[in-house]
Amino acid sequence: MREAFRGLIAATAALLTMAGVAAAGLALLGAGRFGDLGSLTAAAVALAVGGSVEAGAVPAGGLPVVVRGSLDVVPLGVSLAGAVVLGALLLRRREDGWLVRGAVAAVALPAGLAVIALAARGTLSLPERVTTRGALSGGLDAGFSVAVGPTVAGAAVGTLVVVGACRFPSVATGLRAARWPAAGVAGLCLAAAFAFGGAVAAGGVLLALPQLVCGAVVLGLGVPWTVTPESALPVFPGGPLLGLSALVLLGACVAVRSRRAGPPLRRAAGLAVRFGTATGAVLAVGTLLSQASADVTVRAFGLSLPVFAARLTANPLLALVAGLAGGAVAGFAGSLLADAISVSSRAWKR
Repeated sequence: MREAFRGLIAATAALLTMAGVAAAGLALLGAGRFGDLGSLTAAAVALAVGGSVEAGAVPAGGLPVVVRGSLDVVPLGVSLAGAVVLGALLLRRREDGWLVRGAVAAVALPAGLAVIALAARGTLSLPERVTTRGALSGGLDAGFSVAVGPTVAGAAVGTLVVVGACRFPSVATGLRAARWPAAGVAGLCLAAAFAFGGAVAAGGVLLALPQLVCGAVVLGLGVPWTVTPESALPVFPGGPLLGLSALVLLGACVAVRSRRAGPPLRRAAGLAVRFGTATGAVLAVGTLLSQASADVTVRAFGLSLPVFAARLTANPLLALVAGLAGGAVAGFAGSLLADAISVSSRAWKR
């Protein structure tokens, strides 16, 4: 019974963390001007586990016109915060009652997300400058909601992934090693965004920092992001993004590196294989989850007119290959670098 209660506490803490991060990010973005912040926060939490927001509006005047829109985007800052809190609490006393804690969390968290998705309903006030290709103008109030089914399904899959990952000692060790460096980097990014871009930039970083990091790393490794219907974002191999990618991968490698017996080159080769595999998987999943789409259509007199459609996509398979190669190089170099720093520090102590 005690372990079941701990699993419930872990799921509740994860939900509260996600809601807190989402509310803070939306408040910094000034989202309260366009709708109730509580409903928008619930929608952001639902989006973070794979839900989608649907909006619809009927302009005043009795015209048989309906404006509908949909948004599919995952605020990975909210998702990652909840996953870290859930995993950290489940990993406590990992050998004792882990299965009960994980099973309870796998039920409680999707149930909580179902309630949140039901609460993600409200009215979104669009600014007066918003027009629909000149056909509609003036202020427009759009009702929005979140589908419960996809939200619950995404929450269940995500919870099972976190629970399953906690069973692997290497994953748990890596997460423990990387948590404080990652928290420090996130804090620095938030501070820099606030200093140079104000509250709006800080809110965007808080909600989408994992997307920004993943996007920059895969761009630096040569994988393009495509914005339709506009164009492909330029890639500059060997440019500043390549240097940023190398810095991020090297820093992550040194942070999660564990001391193992054996010659330095053998340790470096082993870390190259492990870190390359992990980097490829993380970048492929991050690229897949970072894709976004938005659609707006107008329905009138039985006809449906697409007004706006935007897609942000990248190829996860290319990200996987680039991550495998880049992670292997970073793992090999990072292991040798860490050994050199260790030897140098011992030399200075003599």
